[in-house]
Parts: sequence; structure tokens; C-alpha cells
Amino acid sequence: MARLLPSEAERLLSNVPEQFVFHCYDGTVFRNLRDLARGISSMNQEVFSFHVNDQKNDFASWVADVVGDHALARDLWRTKNPSTTLRRVAERVAFLESRRA
Repeated sequence: MARLLPSEAERLLSNVPEQFVFHCYDGTVFRNLRDLARGISSMNQEVFSFHVNDQKNDFASWVADVVGDHALARDLWRTKNPSTTLRRVAERVAFLESRRA
């Protein structure tokens, strides 16, 4: 596995540009991975299922295409339930925080 530089960890934890923030079905806005973790932790099943279902995974797409964290995105593509999604995002945030400068 490639070593993660502190600057890369910092970048992955940073806010995305305003035009690329994630607008959740319930009106919540996610600007970074911490926001995503907090949002999923309080999200009801209806909202989660709107974004993650058999046809799509909006969270995985946003993490890959906007945040640029392809490792986390790969993990998110494999899950369809809120508790596993939250665990994977929270673990990734903790890992990135441990690697920043």
C-alpha cells in the first residue's frame, strides 16, 4: 500500500469547493468527510435509501469524484446500509486525521 503523505490526508479532509458540496435529500449539506460522517449518523432510512440503493450510491460517487478519496469510495460501493457506511466513513476520517501534518 502506498504511503499517505500528511498533505494528502489534509486535502482529503478539507472542504470541497462550494460548487461541489453534497446536497442531501433532506436539505443537509456536506462539505467534507467529517460532515458526511455526522450526516449519516443522524440520517433516517428513507433519506439514506434515496442516496444509496440498487441503482446508485451517491455518497461513493461524491467521495470518488469530488473528494478524490478512491480508497474510501471503493469501500462505500460495497455497502448498502447506514451503519456499515457510517463505520467506513468514520474509520477513514480517523485514519486521515492520524496522518495529517
